[in-house]
Amino acid sequence: MKTAGYLVVEGPIGVGKTALARKLATRLEGRAILEETDENPYLELFYRNRKKYGFQAQISFLLARYIQQTRLVHPDLFTRYLVSDFLFGRGTVFAKVSLEPQEFSLYQRLMDQLKTGLISPDLVIYLQASTGVLIDRINRNGRAFERDMDRNWLEQLVDSYNSWFLQDRQYPVLVVNTDSVDFPGNENSFEGLVEAIKMHPGGIQGYNPMPHKGFLI
Repeated sequence: MKTAGYLVVEGPIGVGKTALARKLATRLEGRAILEETDENPYLELFYRNRKKYGFQAQISFLLARYIQQTRLVHPDLFTRYLVSDFLFGRGTVFAKVSLEPQEFSLYQRLMDQLKTGLISPDLVIYLQASTGVLIDRINRNGRAFERDMDRNWLEQLVDSYNSWFLQDRQYPVLVVNTDSVDFPGNENSFEGLVEAIKMHPGGIQGYNPMPHKGFLI
């Protein structure tokens, strides 16, 4: 990978995207671009009734992501990274498990129109975790309305994420299992991840973090 660029940290709810994106931006002397989740007026309503408020919540997120993306400029190739905690197309993952077929079709058409001309990441760091680990992290760190999450829906979301990254090969991806690692709290494993990011050759590669750095697979 080149010495500077646009990095995106992605993964399901509770996996630790935002904390890692912030830490990477600091470590790489870059700028963090964080999704404005709390600005979505339908988010809490969505968790109360996904069927009723799913479309409004996803469209609101889509437009907010589009506005944030249009503000991005290419980073200085020699000195700076942009590190984001969301990929513009991530709404497709949520829409597949939250919307009715007709709603999903309309959502996808709108997203396809908006994504034209947006900059693409140089690398996506895809964080994975088992459903049980995600639920534990959500219950400890999530918003009040995210707790007691429907396990079945969360499992569908994880499956949707995995399918998306296996099928969509337009971005280089580093797949990282976080079941046993807390990157913000473990400097050795975090530095190992930074090294794996800088060494990424392109395509899809796996990285298994350990308490003392980790290894590529």
